Amino acid sequence: MPRTKEFDRDAALERAMQVFWGKGYAATSLDDLLKAMGIGRQSLYDTFGDKRQLFVAALDRYMAQSHEARDCLATSPTPKQAIREVFEQVVREPEALQRRGCLGIHTTLELAPTDPTIAKTIAAGQKKVEQAFHAALERAKELGEIPRSKDTRALARFLTGALVGLRVAATAEPHGAIVRDMVRITLQALD
Repeated sequence: MPRTKEFDRDAALERAMQVFWGKGYAATSLDDLLKAMGIGRQSLYDTFGDKRQLFVAALDRYMAQSHEARDCLATSPTPKQAIREVFEQVVREPEALQRRGCLGIHTTLELAPTDPTIAKTIAAGQKKVEQAFHAALERAKELGEIPRSKDTRALARFLTGALVGLRVAATAEPHGAIVRDMVRITLQALD
């Protein structure tokens, strides 16, 4: 008779995600994961597979949780202000959060160049952000918040790249003039 799992899978996955986010994939050992998750080695293997499979599940969880900005862009009555808020929110984050950066960006730099599956996951996440920006820009155009001459697809791609760059810059120099200047110049693209 199989043993019943004696731990909360979602809570354990959340803790694994936090470890990977803080240390990266390569620097995270199985012992780090087991300690943080509060489970034994066999439970990890039985539930999640190996370290890479656990990482993929943790990355999927992170990507699913990273929808707040997309939701704001989709539901705000003033799309231009929602776009502004996405960028300004990064500036207002506590330093510890800014320094921690984005798990998706860390993963892009560490694993995407050598792991096509991870690269596809990251690209899909970036595409969702781009689509959210594009939909908001289209609504902003309809509402007269941005000029009708704007190429909303190209602008959405630019905003996606600018957000990635902002996150990287904020990791190295939180609350600095660089971050504030990046936001100011990025938002000028909407005028």
